[in-house]
Amino acid sequence: MPYGFLYDLSAIPRSLFKQVVEIAYEKQLYKLVSKQAKSLVKTFKVDEITGLNFTDAISLVEDLIEVQATNILQKDGFKKAQRKVLLLPHCTRKYMDKNCKAEFNPEIPTYNCQKCSPDCLINKANALGKTKGYDVYVIPGGSCMEKILRKGKYEAAVGVACGMELKLGLQVIKKLGIPGQGLFLTKNGCANTSFNLENLEKILAMQNG
Repeated sequence: MPYGFLYDLSAIPRSLFKQVVEIAYEKQLYKLVSKQAKSLVKTFKVDEITGLNFTDAISLVEDLIEVQATNILQKDGFKKAQRKVLLLPHCTRKYMDKNCKAEFNPEIPTYNCQKCSPDCLINKANALGKTKGYDVYVIPGGSCMEKILRKGKYEAAVGVACGMELKLGLQVIKKLGIPGQGLFLTKNGCANTSFNLENLEKILAMQNG
């Protein structure tokens, strides 16, 4: 279930995300997330930069904090897991039409990247995930997640999506009793979405010890 609004975080100062992490670490402040989010939106003018109304901007920052807090709580369990999977959103493909040569497998379901565009974010992330030893799926939506995790008997998962989809994904891994790590899309929508490849690499590289 995606947001009812579009956002682009590419112009947001990196210092905001550092503060998001700091707040997420402060477990005793977790009940005050709404207040903290409101303060961050005002300080960094998130609503002005993104073009969102103030309420939507607060919701977005709240979700950033919630996802980061969950990442922190599940980090140790994630690092210990052996069989891991990377779930990527198909909306990040360079092309959303026949120019994309990915083959869709409805049985899983997933798009199998054919490496047709060297500058495609999915192509890069797919190669990165496989290099790190992950099974990689390019999925059309979060509803596919549980089927993939059950069928593959995965011990941990990395998901890339908007906040709403990530929170739904957290419910799934909680149900299955496995740890996960979520990476927020820096730009959402039905096409031309994006995420930070360097941040993804940091998550994928996490190993026990």
